[in-house]
Amino acid sequence: MLEKIRSGNYTPEEEIIAKHWLHKLNSKIQSGYSDHDLERVSDEMWNVLMKEKLNRPTKIFKLWPRIAVAVAIMMVVSAGLIFYFNDIKHHINLESSYTDIAPGKIGATLTLANGEKIRLSDAANGEIAKEADISVTKTADGQVVYKITSQARNDDNNSSLQGGTTKYPYNTLSTAKGETYILTLPDKSKVWLNAASSLTYSANLNERGMRRVKLEGEAYFEIFKDKAHPFIVKTENQEVIVHGTHFNINSYADEGRTKTTLLEGTVGITTVYNAREVMLKPGQQAELEGKSMVVNSANLEEVLAWKNGLFKFKDADIRTVMRQMARWYNIEVIYQGKVPDIVFTGEMYRNENANQLLNMLKFYKVNFKVVDSKKIVIIN
Repeated sequence: MLEKIRSGNYTPEEEIIAKHWLHKLNSKIQSGYSDHDLERVSDEMWNVLMKEKLNRPTKIFKLWPRIAVAVAIMMVVSAGLIFYFNDIKHHINLESSYTDIAPGKIGATLTLANGEKIRLSDAANGEIAKEADISVTKTADGQVVYKITSQARNDDNNSSLQGGTTKYPYNTLSTAKGETYILTLPDKSKVWLNAASSLTYSANLNERGMRRVKLEGEAYFEIFKDKAHPFIVKTENQEVIVHGTHFNINSYADEGRTKTTLLEGTVGITTVYNAREVMLKPGQQAELEGKSMVVNSANLEEVLAWKNGLFKFKDADIRTVMRQMARWYNIEVIYQGKVPDIVFTGEMYRNENANQLLNMLKFYKVNFKVVDSKKIVIIN
């Protein structure tokens, strides 16, 4: 295939594979197919192949998984294909109206205890609200930051010493489809909220000596360490007890399961069905489906792709892919006839219009139509 690229006699599909490998094996390549770049990538491919052969002399056909996928494409295998669509728009002609489907953006709604709703995309930078000595500020880079005044902290400490608790109002930060936002809580913990999600919390984040929040949808957490005040994330069917750590929770109702993935530190998980605490180690993922919880190793790149501005899939069916697309592009997905039996593996950037998504569907020969730039109808 690299020889074809070098000669200039290649198909659009072969260029997709080549670009995938050029960037995966040599991220410093900016553009073009120089002989030097092609030679370097070719050498790296052979190095991988030779290592595999030395390590597995009795399994010479078991290539490095990504190479195996590339080989599968060349052999016209119908599943597990790699796609790399960011630079191939000139190969696939799409109706211009498709590009009207814009990607998601930074935005959210903050609902205060008194019911007031503040559209953060419209709010000016600076202090946007103040409740019970809690200052809520919107920063220049579009984040919401909570700060507790020194007097409020003293009141809290005195109340705790006397056996009481100062009551603070509850706020909810929610994103619609096509929105994402970053929140800094009063304890300096940070939360990245994915599209169509919400986080509810006390304005001072202290509830009977514990830091409690309630999540619907998906969020990534970086929790400030405070052994005296455990951080607890509640979703519909489970609670995650945190001891200062980085983790991701996906609890969308339409996914049918809750996935908790630990990157750093320690978390324990209890469910409404079982009070026994399940502990996770870094790199593990707990998957709760119904009353059953299973713990496995996690694909961290795939889990955190949304936070890093990507869609990343590994052997994902079309419903899984389209649910993510629907949330980010604020579209409705409808299936007419049998749902295509296709498996997707690959990545796409989230900051581009939906033509990137439609290129992917065309590449996989999925029949579809776009209605009023708000619906994608999958036809089979």
